[in-house]
Amino acid sequence: MRSKHRSILLAIITVATSYSALSQVAGERLPEERLLVRVLSTSHDFELDRRSLYYPFPFAPTDSIAAVYRERVARYSLRLDGLSELDAFRTALAWVGTRWIHHSDNTVPPSVTTLDLLERAQKGERFTCVEYARLLVDVLVSYGYPARIVGLSKPDIEIRPRGARHVAVEAWSTTHHKWVFLDPQWGVYPCLNGQWMSAYELIRAIAIGKLNEIELIATPEVCTFYRTGYDEYVEQYRSFLSTYTGYLDYPYVYNGKFTLMMYICDESLSPPLAFQGTPLSGLFYTRSWQKAYGSLDQTIATFTYTGAYTPRSGFTDPEYTLELATTMPWIRHYEVRFNGGPWTPIDGVHIRWRLRRGINTIEARVIGWNGLRSRHTFVKLFWGTPTELAAVNNTP
Repeated sequence: MRSKHRSILLAIITVATSYSALSQVAGERLPEERLLVRVLSTSHDFELDRRSLYYPFPFAPTDSIAAVYRERVARYSLRLDGLSELDAFRTALAWVGTRWIHHSDNTVPPSVTTLDLLERAQKGERFTCVEYARLLVDVLVSYGYPARIVGLSKPDIEIRPRGARHVAVEAWSTTHHKWVFLDPQWGVYPCLNGQWMSAYELIRAIAIGKLNEIELIATPEVCTFYRTGYDEYVEQYRSFLSTYTGYLDYPYVYNGKFTLMMYICDESLSPPLAFQGTPLSGLFYTRSWQKAYGSLDQTIATFTYTGAYTPRSGFTDPEYTLELATTMPWIRHYEVRFNGGPWTPIDGVHIRWRLRRGINTIEARVIGWNGLRSRHTFVKLFWGTPTELAAVNNTP
């Protein structure tokens, strides 16, 4: 019996030795703990939103013309320095709404600057909703607040002889991380459940029967300017808005050409090819409202591995060079924070990051020209062995 057991044991050893030799000949290595890098979690908006590349602005706050605007409007007692973002919106909205009395027909060509409009208004000239919107956009942009014109059209835009379209403004709010609707002709902005609304959210709420639930907030200065009581003024505006539910249009640039992107609000409507009986050409049409609402305060980072790596040992010296990017149009600088430490400003867009053993976190954000901070993005990474990673994953 002992001899038989000895023979079986020798056979097992022989087979094991032979398998080991064959594995080495075939290039197969025995299991070992290689160092690895693994992403544990990221921000929800880790992917760069490129829609904002197609949203044009009249100029940048760093341009010389912006300094002229800030100086000129200060002569008319408008300064936005030192105000919070939303207070700046309210102040500018009230100021623009009291520059002149609305006139339905006196539209001027785009070649007439809004600074010229101010001088002409001082002499008693009156203008349309388009000129209010242009002026508010120029004022906000000169102070570093991204803003754009938005058109609201009635469903019968093609055949209605007049009054088919109303023009207002949307500004990007870093406070709410969204576009918010401002109507400078009326000096009003809408809220629902305490939240500022975009033009799309406003029209959508009207379309599903929530017009009376919308809180329309009028600036007292404009009510006084038109000598109308607050409640009466708000109800006049509510009635005015109720029919502008057909289309929304936004400034759009494609292949260097300025045009409009029109969102078709109602599925039953077709893309219009006429406006108040005249040809309408060169627009981009969409049934996806999201295309007009790209984020303007997103910050992301791309990772380039610049550390040491060997096939046998893995990521032995994990160092990355990060390149930061943002959708915010005008910035002062980026800031980063490692592993919950202090926020640190950086020069340029590149930074080196060497990982420590275990869990590593980096956060990045951008400071806008107006001093407002973007949303921060984060990436949480692990560096270590598979056994250490398993322990991290099993930690409650």
